[in-house]
Amino acid sequence: MGQAFRTIALVSVFLAPGLSAQTTRAERTDYRQTSTYADVVAFLDSLQTITHDLRLGTIATSPEGRVVPYVIASRPLVSSPAEAQRSGKPVIYLQANIHAGEVEGKEAAQMLLRDLTAGPLRPLLDKIVLLVVPIYNTDGNERWGPGDQNRPGQNGPEPVGQNPNGQGLNLNRDYVKMEAPETRGSAALILQWDPDLLMDLHTTNGSYHGYVLTYAPGLNPNANPAVALVRDRMLPSLRQRMQQRYKQPTFSYGNFRNQDPDSLSQGWETYDARPRFGTNWMGLRGRLSILSEGYSNADFRTRVSATYNFVREVLELAGSQAALIRSAVRESDRARPESLVVRSKLAPPVVQEVVAEITRDAGAGTNGYARRRRTGVYRSIRMPVFDRFTSARQEAVPRGYLIPARLTDIVQLLRRQGVTVERISRPLRTPVQQFTVDSLLVDSLFEGHRSVQIDGKWRNEPLDSAITAGWFRVTTDQPLGTLAAYLLEPASEDGVVTWNLLDRELQPGQPYPILRARQPLSGPSVLVP
Repeated sequence: MGQAFRTIALVSVFLAPGLSAQTTRAERTDYRQTSTYADVVAFLDSLQTITHDLRLGTIATSPEGRVVPYVIASRPLVSSPAEAQRSGKPVIYLQANIHAGEVEGKEAAQMLLRDLTAGPLRPLLDKIVLLVVPIYNTDGNERWGPGDQNRPGQNGPEPVGQNPNGQGLNLNRDYVKMEAPETRGSAALILQWDPDLLMDLHTTNGSYHGYVLTYAPGLNPNANPAVALVRDRMLPSLRQRMQQRYKQPTFSYGNFRNQDPDSLSQGWETYDARPRFGTNWMGLRGRLSILSEGYSNADFRTRVSATYNFVREVLELAGSQAALIRSAVRESDRARPESLVVRSKLAPPVVQEVVAEITRDAGAGTNGYARRRRTGVYRSIRMPVFDRFTSARQEAVPRGYLIPARLTDIVQLLRRQGVTVERISRPLRTPVQQFTVDSLLVDSLFEGHRSVQIDGKWRNEPLDSAITAGWFRVTTDQPLGTLAAYLLEPASEDGVVTWNLLDRELQPGQPYPILRARQPLSGPSVLVP
């Protein structure tokens, strides 16, 4: 972590005088091609030779042996996370190419790095500390193929990489189970630098609409001041800026419930609340997060432009609202909710105007992206917009959790997540709650997992004499207490039960092995490294 590595060269559409040597492959080819891994590394190496405002490091080595680079950029350049925190500036983590076929974020991130450190955006770097991972999924980026194969429905360029990583994993479904080296490295970097805001850059496909880019905050319904700040204040302001400054319309991320012209009024619906998705994970951790989705039906140049402009506006807004952001983050760290949403459902919608492209059925023999034929006719339609989630099941938040000594895999996952875990040094007697499994449901296979959902009830138990030295305790009175509870609750829709860490422990009619503490946990213990 944090080691320097050999870098590479880059360039953008917004070139300042004297920067013609630092251009991206997209710029050099008039947006007919996207950058290879070697292009990105060369771009960063070249950029490092002309500016002192950035430093390079690696977050991980990919399954196929490629170094995953990151960049620290600030002015003055900070040398450590502690120095970044002392600066009082917002620390922002910008990530692109997690889905390596979705390529505009990779290009925009390179261009922004150039323009922030050696170009026209240099004054902005006085106000923020920026961490950038421009090519997160290095292996997927190099698995080149035709767009129709790797990114059906995406309007250029050709060829592109594929979305899974070298293990065949969707990295934007890995933030709970953390099986990929990229995820573990990114999480370690985030734990080290504790960024106030995460941005994740993607390309959306599916519905035909009138927006060059769509966006979302963290969608997990366990709300906190950081998530509220993004959803209620920052994103509406960013939408206004994008329209006024660039004439680029944006909207809340989602898809039409039905694209048929006669059925568009059924509504617009966002995606998912579970923290396996990176921006939801970051929101559940009490930090600001923004998902950016370029519109796949727009041409490549337009998608890069919209992504560049959107990220630029986020950085400028964050730089001007440093005190507000830090206040929301501190309040989120101090928040101790009494209840926890462990399962979610769409909240009631709000009726809004949504711009749809009117399409025609392409006829017999077509399906998927080819089923609809575009017309170039757009219409603003009032419809219900489902853009957030609410509770489908809640649980009281206990004072802590007690984990048997044998469940070291769960402790290891909690530590990777940054949750504080202690090993008990003496037998403990404390009133607890125990969960009895009533039913167990196993889902279809997904990337080597059959997700599990259990139902049952917590019941109060007397002083427990079975909690011996060697058990682990996790208090909820810590900044990541909400995340810890979400992962450990047996009925959680995206926790340790979901991802098969307790399969050998679960049977209907039998107790869940992890206990809940009804009183503050004290007594001698040792921190788990």
